Amino acid sequence: MKILGFFPIAVFVVAASVPAANAQAIIYHYGQNQAETCAQRVAVPDENSDTVLHLCEAALNDEALSPATRAATLANTGIILMRQGNLDTALSHLQDANASAAASPDIAINLGAVLVRLGRFDEAIDVLSYPQTVSPKRQHVAYYNRALAHWARNDIALAYEDLKTATAIKPDYVAARDMLQYFKIAQVE
Repeated sequence: MKILGFFPIAVFVVAASVPAANAQAIIYHYGQNQAETCAQRVAVPDENSDTVLHLCEAALNDEALSPATRAATLANTGIILMRQGNLDTALSHLQDANASAAASPDIAINLGAVLVRLGRFDEAIDVLSYPQTVSPKRQHVAYYNRALAHWARNDIALAYEDLKTATAIKPDYVAARDMLQYFKIAQVE
């Protein structure tokens, strides 16, 4: 009987030695679908976790998504991929989102951003050729992204104009204001 009394203690010791780091969490949804949760998590500026990427990818498998929600979820997945540095896959998601008839014109901002990061400046300028079609609260970002593409192409005057427009739309937009500091306006006679 002493042997049987010892055995449960040995099992307990083995079970207690399993590292706590192997414990896994799940994403819990309450009152909203995965696409909505994906959007909320992507809205956090520095969010780039694989957990959110998997959440967004899982949301894309929902056949009940409306075309507009599918386009938004494709864009959100592309944003996470871009933040992770997976630019080619991000580009594919953002192009698919932008091609949807139900896509928001704001998707062009992210598509332009990934094209700039890929060094495809002419394409970025084309995608951002009508920044006034973007929602008014985000137009400054469209002008800023286009300015980056112009700058990279050495179209300094166009970059300057877009940066001035971005700061005119949103005077406290730090990224554009910081870039404007690189310019010195001189009068040519």
